Amino acid sequence: MAKRVTPEAVIKVLNVAGIRPVLMGTYGLVGWRGEPRATLGVDVLVHKRDVRKAVHSLRKAFPKLIVTDTAVVTRFEDPAIGKVVIDVMKPTQPVYKLIFRHTVSAGRTHDIPDLEMSLISKFAAMTSLNRAPERKMQDAVDFVEIVKHNREEIDLKKLHRLADKVYPNGSEEIIALFSDIDAGRTIRV
Repeated sequence: MAKRVTPEAVIKVLNVAGIRPVLMGTYGLVGWRGEPRATLGVDVLVHKRDVRKAVHSLRKAFPKLIVTDTAVVTRFEDPAIGKVVIDVMKPTQPVYKLIFRHTVSAGRTHDIPDLEMSLISKFAAMTSLNRAPERKMQDAVDFVEIVKHNREEIDLKKLHRLADKVYPNGSEEIIALFSDIDAGRTIRV
């Protein structure tokens, strides 16, 4: 089943349902990273009004996947491999509501987070109290790769403004992360 679950397939299902998603996660960041990395999961963010329709459409398109709904995400797991292959992210947290205003069009079918929002989404994941430590480490690697690959293009004022939306004084931590990256030091998560 996992072989059929591709970003293109998920986006097509959502587009047929009249939904234009924001492609998140590794697939949404690939253009901002210096090099691609492997992943099975397709993460999409949809407007609150579209969550039920998105879940229904994906359930119909991928009926063998096991669906688990939580307050922040609906997960689709491939029972054959025991891995989540689709996450429909819900804009329940303030940082995820912001994403819709900070995207770049990826053509007629979907959007991706803009450069600063990509960094902020990784920053939010790295600092989340609910994120597994091993996932935070991958988020940190993604964060560093994005910074190194795009250092001159990053709008630091915008990044600081957005970081303070993740949590109060988040911009101070972003500044510290950039200082460590620029100095070649390992960042802490």
